[in-house]
Amino acid sequence: MAKISFTPARHRRRKKVLKMAKGYFGSKSTLYKTAHEQVMRSLQYAYRDRKQRKRDFRKLWISRINAGAMLCGMQYSYLMHGLALAKVDVNRKVLADLAHLQPGPVESVKAVEVLQQETQPQPEEKTSLQPEKVLSTELSEEKSDDTLETKPQTTQVKAKKPSLDLSKMLLHELKKLAKEHKVPNFHKLKKAEIVTALKKALAKKII
Repeated sequence: MAKISFTPARHRRRKKVLKMAKGYFGSKSTLYKTAHEQVMRSLQYAYRDRKQRKRDFRKLWISRINAGAMLCGMQYSYLMHGLALAKVDVNRKVLADLAHLQPGPVESVKAVEVLQQETQPQPEEKTSLQPEKVLSTELSEEKSDDTLETKPQTTQVKAKKPSLDLSKMLLHELKKLAKEHKVPNFHKLKKAEIVTALKKALAKKII
């Protein structure tokens, strides 16, 4: 039976690891054992940080967009909500580059002036009034036609309460309403939970 030697395979394996460890400090680039340990640890770091890098860049983009929006007198949340309403498909990376490389870049985005008007909370207008109820005048039969007295006409007007679309409101506006209606633990709730709690509170007030 022929004798098998693993020396060439072992040599190639060690040479591959030492090539990956080139440039490491001290024995981590020369000795196989310490080089192998460091290469395995480096691969773990690389796998972890490939995910972490995406999160870090997203944070950086948001901070740059927020700084550019502050120069225009807007907040980050209002700007992004307004861009979604105007259907401007510009991602955060491009917006951050504009805000970082050019002074006052957010003003050049389409419909920003319109967005400021749309995204700012506007006072709700009252709906159309109910038809006026006019009291009929009663004529006194005792007096003559020249001295007829009529009762003053009074109008009773009841304004309908405007129907609030809670699902279209922003989170900070919902929290303000929840604070006014004394919803317990509203700061811990999500948007959908705050909407349901506000509907229950408004229904109780109507009853």
